[in-house]
Amino acid sequence: MRFTIGKYVPVNSYLHLLDPRVKIISTFIFITSILLVKDILGYLVPLLVFVFLVLLSKISVMTYLRSVKNMWFLILFASVVQFFVSGLEMSIFIALRLTFVLLFATFLTFTTPPLLIAKGLSDLMKLFGIKEKYREDFSMIMTISMRFIPILFDEIDRIIKAQIARGAKFDQPGLKYKIKGLIIIVVPLLVSAIRKAEEISIALQARKYGIGPRTSYYELKWGYKDTLFLIFSLLPIFLMIWR
Repeated sequence: MRFTIGKYVPVNSYLHLLDPRVKIISTFIFITSILLVKDILGYLVPLLVFVFLVLLSKISVMTYLRSVKNMWFLILFASVVQFFVSGLEMSIFIALRLTFVLLFATFLTFTTPPLLIAKGLSDLMKLFGIKEKYREDFSMIMTISMRFIPILFDEIDRIIKAQIARGAKFDQPGLKYKIKGLIIIVVPLLVSAIRKAEEISIALQARKYGIGPRTSYYELKWGYKDTLFLIFSLLPIFLMIWR
């Protein structure tokens, strides 16, 4: 299982060099513009923006699409439910909405290391008057969470392969066998997750996390390129409102 959501793709590109704060704001704006789309034809605007981001990031389209493939069940489930509620057109509409939301969310994680995302979030929360202690704790939680997402999915893949090697069968029909197959995956996964969480806790204590104020080696600097990209990110939402 190649789970790509939450992973950083190191490439020397225009987007990788941008300030993480502008990428966080732009991602929020892009997703908001998707929520303002009124019909299927309106998704042409997010599509053009996405193509432009792919060119700027120098990351292959297949890498982005792989993140959608990882969440295919969620998209399929939502579209099927919407089909029975509102018909085929609305089903396609919802599938496109979820797909573009995932694509623009992965744009942030693909081009920004988790530590810089956490640093950017912490600096943005400063604008709302949130105390430094709470900002640092929240950014640390976000950093660990983003790192845990691909690790846990890789762990699931490892557990499934190990259970199959021991003779487990996940393709047997019947609810009893489905529940049994789920249990032999979930229990080792919970044990592994608790073990990793304990290791992180010990590592943080060894580094005296929380005892004194934290310092940062990397200071964020907002440049003219960041301003230009922020202006560009506002165009889709203006087009959606204008339509």
